[in-house]
Amino acid sequence: MPIGWDVDAIHASVTELVKNSPDSIASIYLSKNPNNTLFFFLMYFISQIGTVFHQSLGYSWLYWQLINTIFMDIGFIFIFLAAKNLFNKNIAYLSFYLAFIPLALSPWLLVVYTDTIMLLVVSLIFWVYSLVEKNQTKTLIAILGILIAICYLLKPSSIVFLIAFIMIKLLVLLTTPGKIKIKKCGLIILLFCLPFTGTIKLFHMYEDHQKLIIINKDQAKPWQHFVMMGLTGSGGFSEKDTQAIISIPTKKEKINYANTKIIERLKNYGFAGYTKFLMKKHFNNTSRGDFGWGIDGGPQIYLQSTNPIQTFLRDTYYQQGEKVKTVRFFMHFMWIITLIGLLLVTKKQYNDDEYDTLLAIFKLTILGAFLYLLLFEGGRSRYLIQYLPTIYILSANGFFLHFQQTKATTLNM
Repeated sequence: MPIGWDVDAIHASVTELVKNSPDSIASIYLSKNPNNTLFFFLMYFISQIGTVFHQSLGYSWLYWQLINTIFMDIGFIFIFLAAKNLFNKNIAYLSFYLAFIPLALSPWLLVVYTDTIMLLVVSLIFWVYSLVEKNQTKTLIAILGILIAICYLLKPSSIVFLIAFIMIKLLVLLTTPGKIKIKKCGLIILLFCLPFTGTIKLFHMYEDHQKLIIINKDQAKPWQHFVMMGLTGSGGFSEKDTQAIISIPTKKEKINYANTKIIERLKNYGFAGYTKFLMKKHFNNTSRGDFGWGIDGGPQIYLQSTNPIQTFLRDTYYQQGEKVKTVRFFMHFMWIITLIGLLLVTKKQYNDDEYDTLLAIFKLTILGAFLYLLLFEGGRSRYLIQYLPTIYILSANGFFLHFQQTKATTLNM
């Protein structure tokens, strides 16, 4: 069965869909959470494919989990391919192992949501970008624009890498203007921006004219709501704030309420208090190598089974399972190894070449991700999953550079 929270809401929205009804689970949920609209349509489409083979297959939770597993596995492959094209084969293998070993049999296979699906989407974008770097064809640049638009529509916070890319490229342009040809750069921007903005516009047009759900835009939680929640408790989800926002009738009033609360909370913290809060929140955002497994949702309810394999899997993966601590420990261990790689990559001396420019983009992406999670809803390590392709590839670079340096030192002795 679904784990709860938004995961359960999306599954129920698809499986219990009453078409074109304002009272359906889908219409009610997506009116409040429009950021998950594309993910809903995606899972609805995938469910319809399942029903072609069997009437109930597309709506079964097992089918959704199998799809999630396939998406994650393909994501690992694209992490390898992207790292191979952007850097080299050794870094590609290290990136793949860092991603595959902790996640391939992790409990996150059970969670069909935008966190896990971004492993595939972001790593696919990195792979297409690596092809663009090798061969800047108009088609590849347009495809990249479309993919990043899809990435934005699925999870807006996941396109931090695009902002990092723009900032680093602008810095290169300003410091070494001869390195970048202005006309060529302008053409590339046009070829990227048109498909990017066009994809977003087309989706919103489809959203307005489709007949599956009815979305009441006044019910939507504004982005200020997530900033407001990020300023209370652990910096994560707040049921009290959510209920308060939902109870307010219009979008403008919701924004005004959230803005008032944001200013009020910042004043209450003061500079020292807010700094202390951010330090605590950053710890919550990054401390758990199991990415907060068990924090969101509730214990899975199920009928007792006499099947020893089924019992073993439940004990190992379910939040209340007796053996789940072993999985958590292993994932924590792998997370520590990943963090060591990130630490090692900081030792590299900057050489002002393409390799270091790429590393700078990846480093700035991670810093941007940390900053985003500090400003918006965070408070748990689950939100790091969307940034794992960046983290694993950068960590792999750290280990590769360290091994290379150690080997060179040994040969010179």
